[in-house]
Amino acid sequence: MTTSVDIRSEDFLDRPVACLGALRASAPACPVEPESWLLITRHDLVRRILQDTAGFPTIRSKHQQPPAEVADQVAEIRAQGWPYTSALGTSNPPDHTAYRRMVNKSFTPRTLQDLEPLVRQAADDLARILPNGVEIDFQADFAEPLPVWAISRVLGLPPERSADIRRWSTAAISTIGSSPAAADWIRYEEDLLDFQRTMVGVLEASRDSDEPGLIAQLARDLADGDDSDASELPRLITLLRELVVAGNETTGKFIAEAVRTFGADPTVWERIRQDPDFAENVVEEAVRMASPTQHVIRVAADDIDLDGTVIEKGRVVMLSLASANRDEAVFPDPDVFDPDREGLRAQMAFGQGVHSCVGAGLARMESIIAMQVLAEQVERIVPTEPAGPYTRSYIIRGPLEMRATVHRRGSR
Repeated sequence: MTTSVDIRSEDFLDRPVACLGALRASAPACPVEPESWLLITRHDLVRRILQDTAGFPTIRSKHQQPPAEVADQVAEIRAQGWPYTSALGTSNPPDHTAYRRMVNKSFTPRTLQDLEPLVRQAADDLARILPNGVEIDFQADFAEPLPVWAISRVLGLPPERSADIRRWSTAAISTIGSSPAAADWIRYEEDLLDFQRTMVGVLEASRDSDEPGLIAQLARDLADGDDSDASELPRLITLLRELVVAGNETTGKFIAEAVRTFGADPTVWERIRQDPDFAENVVEEAVRMASPTQHVIRVAADDIDLDGTVIEKGRVVMLSLASANRDEAVFPDPDVFDPDREGLRAQMAFGQGVHSCVGAGLARMESIIAMQVLAEQVERIVPTEPAGPYTRSYIIRGPLEMRATVHRRGSR
């Protein structure tokens, strides 16, 4: 393990595919700078650790700490709200099992089946107004609004909250694997305080209602429980924050990145138009290559031998989903977009084991419908080169904008 990597370096953030490919070949378990972590890059090792919840539990927080110059201001803002707690992404069984049970009913196959025609109509409405032959920000005009609309529906928030959901999501991910400028910290913390206050208001207003949506369901569960448990409300707030982020942030970035990957090829769109089920393969291959959640973090519960590398108890490991999804041993020619390749479901973009993404079914449905609806209306979507800016995080990666020109069917 002579190789090491600085996961905050501009080189790593700009070229993750190339950096991870080199590490996968030379050091499948390599030290991370400036932390004393280990970065795991091989598919088999990442899969093994993700499935070993007892040996490699998740950690409490993935967020960076605020810089010293604004730490006091951040603390003052947080003191006006509710404390951050663990929820789905940062808890382990049995707590994680309880959280999962609380939200699972909103993501059942039956629930998604009922939601499907509504998502399709929303996607169709967005696609119909995409201008022809004009450069647009495809992410802002299509890729982001669709999952924001869907998670609003799942949660039971009104459509006019869409802009707030985008604002809250940006704030929530701003410190995950990234350190924003000091001045931005204050704005993000104020946005998160606004989120907390809004969610508490909605929860309280929903306690005695029979309205649909996950928030109303959680409010009724809270009302039926022991109100003396002062920790329950902060947990619900944190849980809702996770769901708001997971329900739109990564999916929106993925849809834009998928179109960047294959959008200029009219044969892909035509094949989806002729065989809508082919969109499932397209989405699975595109999410393999994009891996919007690039890395997840675990900690060794004991000294563990990992394929000849001894990981000491308490050592933090960073599991590279992005690298595992391009492991040549599992995906031949991994940098080639091939929706006909064998074994597409071996990709791990949605995680693995008990911490697999609770909203994976929703994300797949939204993405598949997006591709089907677009295929009916566009001949190709040509990305503008060079690519626009990407997130500066080693955890979540995706375009901040995706400039492209839409060429509609029948236009010349």
